[in-house]
Amino acid sequence: MAHDRVIIEELFLRLPAISAEVAREVSLAVAARIGHGLSTALPARSLGAVDIVIEARPGASREELIESVATAVLRAVIP
Repeated sequence: MAHDRVIIEELFLRLPAISAEVAREVSLAVAARIGHGLSTALPARSLGAVDIVIEARPGASREELIESVATAVLRAVIP
């Protein structure tokens, strides 16, 4: 793996309150944000699996969802 990138092999998000199209867009944005955060904070290594449950407030914006999920994942994997 190159030191300037992160490969996210699988990212599963359950986003029941939004359309499939918006869920895909949110997932891509979350993956990009996580990848950027990890590439700047960690040495090259495999992180394994992380299981995180996040509850978003009703009516949360797309940006709020992206930020909440990405922040929770980064907090879980960065010491």
